[in-house]
Amino acid sequence: MNAPFPRAEQHRCFEQQIRTQLAVRVRRHDDGTRSYLILAAVLQEWAEVGLLSAQMTTIAARAKVSTATLYRLFPNRDDMHLEALALGQQLLVEAMKKCAVHPNSVRALFDLAHYVTAILQEPYFKQFSLSQTFLVRMDSPVKEQASIIAVAGNSAIKKFWRDRIEALIADGFVRDDSRTHMIFRLIGPIEARTLHWYQSGRGTYQPEKSWPVEINRIVEAFFDIYGTQKYHTARKSLAWDSESFAAVNPQGMTGSATAADTVIPAKRLLHLDALERSVAEGPLPTDFIAFVEAQLQQMLTHTSHRLDTSDRYLRIVAATLYENYLFGFEQISMAGVAKRAGVSTKTLYQTFPDDLRLYQEAHSLGLAFFSAWVSRDVANANPLKRVSDFLKIAVDTYLDPRSLQVSSIQFGLLADQGRETKLHTSNFIKSYIFAFWSRRFSRLKAEGYLQGEIDWAMIHALYGPIQSLSWGHKSNLGATPKPEGNWAEACWQVAEDFFVIYGTPQFHAKRKALGWDAAEEPEPDTNSSNEVMAVVRTNEI
Repeated sequence: MNAPFPRAEQHRCFEQQIRTQLAVRVRRHDDGTRSYLILAAVLQEWAEVGLLSAQMTTIAARAKVSTATLYRLFPNRDDMHLEALALGQQLLVEAMKKCAVHPNSVRALFDLAHYVTAILQEPYFKQFSLSQTFLVRMDSPVKEQASIIAVAGNSAIKKFWRDRIEALIADGFVRDDSRTHMIFRLIGPIEARTLHWYQSGRGTYQPEKSWPVEINRIVEAFFDIYGTQKYHTARKSLAWDSESFAAVNPQGMTGSATAADTVIPAKRLLHLDALERSVAEGPLPTDFIAFVEAQLQQMLTHTSHRLDTSDRYLRIVAATLYENYLFGFEQISMAGVAKRAGVSTKTLYQTFPDDLRLYQEAHSLGLAFFSAWVSRDVANANPLKRVSDFLKIAVDTYLDPRSLQVSSIQFGLLADQGRETKLHTSNFIKSYIFAFWSRRFSRLKAEGYLQGEIDWAMIHALYGPIQSLSWGHKSNLGATPKPEGNWAEACWQVAEDFFVIYGTPQFHAKRKALGWDAAEEPEPDTNSSNEVMAVVRTNEI
């Protein structure tokens, strides 16, 4: 009988790495070990109360040192955070190393996928990832150094995936293809369900059936795309599938969708209808940021009705979003917001008695900008080109170096564990995204090009890889990535993969008959980074 999938050290593996460091005993004059303990305590503080709520006195207590010792060893708080980030990346790599490599390279890939999924669901890892995202944001004083640390750690993690893929290629089970694309084809749908689902404020993803079933589908889809004849022959003759591998739930991975998130009423995004009309009626500005700036300026313009409370409400929210966009979450001042909105601070506090509600509304408005901008449709008879263009619109939007500032309030709210960890817009944006892709998939099904049930698995199979390769890379690592080739080619490749998994015989027949492989000449990528840090090329993983 086959052994079960690894239980990730009776999970929680990443958390256990941190707790192990905190259990180290210190000799009397060993400042090196004390420094190490303090950094481990910082990671625990991030995990349990959030980066923005972290207290030096609590960190000292966790490390069992005096506050005087802490300040002596770490006089600069930013330096302490950077060193803690580096330690966290090191411990994450150590956690990954605990995934044993099965002699069967196919089975080893299944094992790694389950193992990584369990780690990405750990509460300690979730808060660590939010802290990292907050440290690498554009307005962060330590952005460059934090990005370098984050990119280095990410490269080490990707090596685990690359090693498994190299073994599969050497064994003749998958074809020799772009390692970068193969890696993101695997990790994208996983990160979409874990890391990105959580970071976008949507709480905890619950699989329709179970985590093992969901992850097995991802790995099997990978082999559908890249598997060689040798693999398919072996799978058929030796029953190499998820059932024969006897998957079990690693501890910490919910077995079914029965555990529901905390119920938070759905709230429609602020001003979404008006923004969608503006996009639909045109003319469209040159890019997303031009759209945002023009709309914010319009919102901040007084109406002729002095006592119009709805106008005043929107102006205050727009001013908050603008302040965040220009200066960053930690630099928002109520006096600055009031001045930009053209109201007194007294009026501001009468309208918004606490800052949390104001930040939530500004977050809602920021999401409305993104949702409206990417919601425009694409008219093209070639379904491959159509799906590719949907992805390219999202990439162009999120990779503008300034775009993250429009929605960065969400990371401030999530990084402060003292606040609600699931944003009030979560239920609505989840429904909105599902409806967005459902409309497009329904059209493809009506045309006879798509088979299978429209569900989150289908959405993640398409959007997950491009999300990890573009927005996720930028948001989590603070660096603007560059794919092999260009973004149009990357989006086209993801669209091709999607139709390998879900395309009907009719699609494949018409693709050949009508020459749908002859993609239009890709437009040059307009995304570029003005950041000081050099562009990180993902093909150098």
